[in-house]
Amino acid sequence: MRPGKLRAFRKLYARLENLAALRESPKYYWILGVNHLRRRAIALADQWVKEGRLDSSDQVFYLKLDDLVRAESGSDLDIRAIAEDNRAYYTQFNPHNDPPVLIDSRGYIPRLPPRSHKENELVGTPVSSGTVKGPVNLLTRPDEKPIRPGDILVTKATDPGWTTLFINAAGVLLESGGALQHGASVAREMGKPCIVGIEKVTRILEDGQTVTFDGAVGVVTILD
Repeated sequence: MRPGKLRAFRKLYARLENLAALRESPKYYWILGVNHLRRRAIALADQWVKEGRLDSSDQVFYLKLDDLVRAESGSDLDIRAIAEDNRAYYTQFNPHNDPPVLIDSRGYIPRLPPRSHKENELVGTPVSSGTVKGPVNLLTRPDEKPIRPGDILVTKATDPGWTTLFINAAGVLLESGGALQHGASVAREMGKPCIVGIEKVTRILEDGQTVTFDGAVGVVTILD
């Protein structure tokens, strides 16, 4: 490479290194804002539980932003009733509070025809090859409990906060998402067998159960 082109390449590469991280900035600051609002909502909820206006802090997430504003400025607003009405309304659409396995940008939820399998088998979408056998370690959040070497990590879906748990996991089973979701990508990068889109897997499997599966086939066999 000629010296002039080499200098231009190095200059452009340095610029890329300095500016590439900026693509994540909008999402980063959006998450910071959401976290601030969430903490504020939880603080209000804890206060309202002490005042007897709510039964539990979780009820605050069934209130809309306008409800929070009105409740903060007026103690006579029956936010318990509002939260319960909203909960009942949303529950009719998703009674088990489960996200769909797949959903497109139009909001359409495609459903694949069921695949035949044995009574002790679960079927999903294979996304990372490899055969593995081990005990189930079921988590609902990444800081719930440690993953021991050889465990099969089972959860609904993952985000970057779960990445370190993949190190010890012998394999990964996810209830939601497809081949391009976070958990599938990390499993492939780390060489961990992984199956996704296993309907109700977090309600069927229990901690300590032994399972085996092939990440290239998409079938989980429950051994005990």
